Amino acid sequence: MFIKIIRNKFFWLTFIIVLIFAINLFQSNRQNEMIVTPEASQTKDSNIVDRSDEAKDHKQNKEQEEVIVDLKGAVTTPGIFRLEVGSRVNDAINLAGGFKSGADRNKVNLAEKLKDEMVIYVPKIGEETIDDIQVSSVTNNEADHKETIDINHATIEELQKIPGIGPSKAKNIKEYIEMNGSFTSIEQLDEVNGIGTKSLEQMKPFILIR
Repeated sequence: MFIKIIRNKFFWLTFIIVLIFAINLFQSNRQNEMIVTPEASQTKDSNIVDRSDEAKDHKQNKEQEEVIVDLKGAVTTPGIFRLEVGSRVNDAINLAGGFKSGADRNKVNLAEKLKDEMVIYVPKIGEETIDDIQVSSVTNNEADHKETIDINHATIEELQKIPGIGPSKAKNIKEYIEMNGSFTSIEQLDEVNGIGTKSLEQMKPFILIR
């Protein structure tokens, strides 16, 4: 009977020790999980941030590699076009299918480098552009502030006061008068060597015929 009691005590003592060990082991695992979990969460968040930054960098690099331009006027397909950085106006026009019939190619700088958000306008032949208006405005303002010259009686020095007339053209005007007589209209200046239609249009506000 005594031996049986001792054996029961030994059994319960062993059971209690094992139970305490199991409880300690369980608590230790819980603490480790609590420490590891935030680190794992931080690592996951860090990966998400890194991927987001990579996507932003990729988008910025792509934007830096291209320009977007608005092409209008006398081209086959006007519209908005994306081209590589360093492209020229000519590249944009080719992408739009080229010039339309009647386009004034002389008023477009085909070699100009494209800039982002640039607007390119191709006018028709004979169409007045903003540049034409500005030139006309400058010419009219000059005419308001400069005297007119009587070309039939002016000296070579006085003729050179007219915009577009230098020593050579002034001499040609004097020689024309000596050979053909006085001018009766401004349009006759078109017959003088070295004076063309465009030059004459620029001179008209400064010329007087008497």
